[in-house]
Amino acid sequence: MMKIKKIAMQLCLSSAVLAAMPAFAAEVAQSSVQHYVVKNLNIGDLPVKTIVPITAKTAEQAIAQAKVIASNPNADVAEFRIDLLEFSADTKKVMALGQQLNQILKDKPLIATIRTHNEGGKMTVSDQNYEKIYREYLKKPFMQLLDIEMFRDAGSVAKLTKLAHDKKVLVIMSNHDFAKTPEQQDIENRLLKQDQMGADILKIAVMPKSKQDVFTLMNATLAVSQKTQKPLLTMSMGQLGTISRVATANMGGSLSFGMIGEASAPGQIDVTQLKQLLKTVQPTP
Repeated sequence: MMKIKKIAMQLCLSSAVLAAMPAFAAEVAQSSVQHYVVKNLNIGDLPVKTIVPITAKTAEQAIAQAKVIASNPNADVAEFRIDLLEFSADTKKVMALGQQLNQILKDKPLIATIRTHNEGGKMTVSDQNYEKIYREYLKKPFMQLLDIEMFRDAGSVAKLTKLAHDKKVLVIMSNHDFAKTPEQQDIENRLLKQDQMGADILKIAVMPKSKQDVFTLMNATLAVSQKTQKPLLTMSMGQLGTISRVATANMGGSLSFGMIGEASAPGQIDVTQLKQLLKTVQPTP
């Protein structure tokens, strides 16, 4: 009963937030969005697809989490947070585990992510080693999507993006600001720069300090959705920004992070609850 009440309250909040946003134009539908069919999942098309992170420290934990994600109909995509592993520096062991996870997930796509310390992750790595590790992964890809941080060395980002595409792996280009929410124009510029750099999916996550910061992120998402055909993955983090993970369905977003068990970033909500909320508020395709 409490869970139903909580969902109802969030739906009311979602409606209230959307109604209170004068900066949004009347038309909030996505422009023609690029679609990618990955393991029979249509990314870029409505409904918004949910991503659940694998946040394990050990191989056994990762396998267990992958099995749960594979069996949950509300989880569309899994993200393998490699930097959280106890053996993240052991490339061969990571690749072997990645292959196992990919098989367990069956028809659900897998994102491979090294979230570096500079962007709020656990791995401290030079640009040279960052490129080297990803090059090793791409020799025999275990993922269908690869997260590449846009502010790594520009040459490395360009080379890795090309290599990923050569290997038929989609690139999620990302940026994370755990300290603040940049100005709206800055957020827009970063996302559009990712597009120019060859990204297939454009991602940014920012930390709000006020309600206005949450509006800033959502306004930027809407604005960029009308300037690019690439799918967007944007979020305002923390409890204050949780509504952005639901409202993205109305602001031109194509994907949203949920969780099963442990969150990989502040503000994530249970994926089953997220799916229910998304189904309620998103536009009819």
